Amino acid sequence: MNKKVYGRIKRILFLVLIGLVVLSISSITFYSGTWPPLSIVESNSMEHSSNFQWNTIETGMTVIVKKVSSPSQIVTYVQGRNSGFQSYGEYGDVILYNSISGYIVIHRAMFFLSWNGTTPVVQGYKGQSWISVTNSYVLIRNVGFSHRNEVVFISSFKGVSGFITTGDNNLARSTDYISSLNAYVAADQNILISPKGQIFPPVNFSSIVGIARGDIPLFGLYKLYLLELTGKWNKENEIPANSNLYLGIITVSILTAIFFPYRRVIKKIGKRRS
Repeated sequence: MNKKVYGRIKRILFLVLIGLVVLSISSITFYSGTWPPLSIVESNSMEHSSNFQWNTIETGMTVIVKKVSSPSQIVTYVQGRNSGFQSYGEYGDVILYNSISGYIVIHRAMFFLSWNGTTPVVQGYKGQSWISVTNSYVLIRNVGFSHRNEVVFISSFKGVSGFITTGDNNLARSTDYISSLNAYVAADQNILISPKGQIFPPVNFSSIVGIARGDIPLFGLYKLYLLELTGKWNKENEIPANSNLYLGIITVSILTAIFFPYRRVIKKIGKRRS
């Protein structure tokens, strides 16, 4: 293969690669319906294991954000457990919302809370044996990969409607155990407090950025390490084991594919054949 032909093929392949990148970004943006269409997970609050796992939300994952136009498009844990719908290894949708602390939280929507006067109404609750609803708390039994019971205290939210959210891993590692209920406290609305001392309220629909619908594992770690260099991220210990190894293998494979001396190898093969 002469130099001119090789150079032409190289330019064509480069243009094809650029086209694929542009097409991919355009497709993701169109599907997402919001900007930016991607969000990088910065903590382990949703992880199901200390080791890297597919189909769960982990530190360094880039999540594709799907915009929703109404609360009815969000399937909560309670609704998902009724219907069998799952996402990222558990019942219900994972949502991204703007918190009162100014950052985006990506946690599972457990249930939608509304009120009939002073009586709480949990959407999807129809007397199932695995959930109890009282005026002061909602108790959900055998939740998630940890199979723990979760209690959500709601009396301080009387009259306030919205989604109650929980990090899958926050429940699994919670030490806030209520022995009288045999349940753990882990909902954002019970454990998260803003720098101003405000308790996170139920998530209003206007605060929701979207739902997690697809992901790109590992590559978000590049951004997190850059943030770490500037002192804006310090949770390297929350990265699942083997993530760096897999990212390294993928990175080396990509660089090898880009910089591999194809022309030289083709020349050698041609000489051997002749």
